[in-house]
Amino acid sequence: MPQASMPLERPTEAPGEAASATRAVLVLIAATAAFRILTGSFVGLGYGESYHFACAIRPSLGYFDHPPMSLWLGWLGLKVAGTVGPLAVRAPFIIMFAGTTWLMYAIGRRLFGSWSAFYAVLLLNFSAVFTLSVGTFLQPDGPLMFFWVAAIAALVKVFFDDVRRPTAWWAMVGLMLGLAMLSKYHAVFLVMGTVIYVVTRREQLHWLWHPGPYIALIIAAALFTPVLLWNQQNEWISFLWQGNRGLDYKGLRWDWLARNIGGQALWLLPWIWLPLVYVLMQCWWRGPKDRIRWFIASLATIPIVLFTVISVYAPIGFHFHWQAPGYLLLFLPLGEAIDRRLREQNKLTRYWMGGTVLTTSVALIFLTSHAATGWWRDLGPTWLSEKFGEPDDPTLECLDYKPLERVLADKGLLDRDDIFVFTNRWFQSGKVDYALKGKLPVACFSGDPRSFAFFENPEQWVGNDGILVSTKKFLDDPNDWYRDYFQRIEPLEEVPVYRGKHAEETLYLYRCVSLKQAYPNPYR
Repeated sequence: MPQASMPLERPTEAPGEAASATRAVLVLIAATAAFRILTGSFVGLGYGESYHFACAIRPSLGYFDHPPMSLWLGWLGLKVAGTVGPLAVRAPFIIMFAGTTWLMYAIGRRLFGSWSAFYAVLLLNFSAVFTLSVGTFLQPDGPLMFFWVAAIAALVKVFFDDVRRPTAWWAMVGLMLGLAMLSKYHAVFLVMGTVIYVVTRREQLHWLWHPGPYIALIIAAALFTPVLLWNQQNEWISFLWQGNRGLDYKGLRWDWLARNIGGQALWLLPWIWLPLVYVLMQCWWRGPKDRIRWFIASLATIPIVLFTVISVYAPIGFHFHWQAPGYLLLFLPLGEAIDRRLREQNKLTRYWMGGTVLTTSVALIFLTSHAATGWWRDLGPTWLSEKFGEPDDPTLECLDYKPLERVLADKGLLDRDDIFVFTNRWFQSGKVDYALKGKLPVACFSGDPRSFAFFENPEQWVGNDGILVSTKKFLDDPNDWYRDYFQRIEPLEEVPVYRGKHAEETLYLYRCVSLKQAYPNPYR
């Protein structure tokens, strides 16, 4: 048989191994999904999720900062549930991550064996960024990871199995790639990584003149058409804005680089991140002669290296999850290493695995339960619990503005068609929109409104009153911002927002009388 079609031998396994590992994976999926459902039901929406809710209730072919897939899924969750609530918008993402886990297991079982694959997905589900941000929250990363892994599963069939209809499998790659591109622009790295693998492995070079890859690209481009149409209608703003984030050179800032690397480690959990980096280096060291690990390295390297390098000169802030698609496949060779060491009765590996599961479980239960109830402020040691109040408590980002709807309803403002609500931060506008359940038009009057700049035409509100919702943290004196846009600005109400018995936030409401001129769109 010519080398070009040489299939990969299947891992040798004892009778019953595959079945027992599969049962373990199904138990893992069920248990972690139950935890996510519980968490997703009681923890409020974060800044990003609230903003994405505002996008989801306004279906569109595209949006300012992301392709539409995650927002379409959020809209679908709301329609199926028939009500506005945290689980309604999160349920599609919980379901998708169960699928991501299963697909990762299927790929790992084919490449390394069943128990190696189990340990890989076990660690994946006990890594903070994957189990919460990707696996639970209304974020673009959830569908991206699912379709990313689905595309790789099809690539594994093409590159490692002797398939009879490779063109059909390439078409499947194109379908999954297109859906990944509809989820997040990161999907382009799948194409780059695949090209690297093909051109560096002699037996794969024949794909360069095979119609399959080009059919895949055509299918993916066709599926990506909605994003192209929306951008064409909006001066290509999404591509320009995202591209400029990586080109915004501010000089070499090694502290930014250190912060980014530390953030990656924290998001993955340091005791998982270090082994992942080690197995990536192993994959590089072995090079193209190890076809499996080189395939993984080809797909993993670009997102990890590119966004880490960008962090040294561009102010990308705390986006430590941008490298996550690159780390995803690295769990597979790590799972193989764990399986091998456990079979050798390595006690350190056994303790490390047990400690990882225990530590992560305790940390996740602590953080999510505190985010929902604020219990640590009352029960924790005083010297430490004081750090869990404003502004030091990061879980306050998940504090929903629940009293806002009632306050506006009591004042007779909720059902009026000549009232709009606005803030001066895009994420606060998302918080307000979620609290009001879309019952009033919500805007963001600032130099960085994100998608709010495209939802409504503020010209229609000239002459109408606006309700400004603010906090002392983000807006001290509204006249400094808006005196030129309204006839006058009057204090309306101070609204405390409680978590447990603590007023964690105070919303300051102002009645801004008669909009004189439309607030300008900073992107035009």
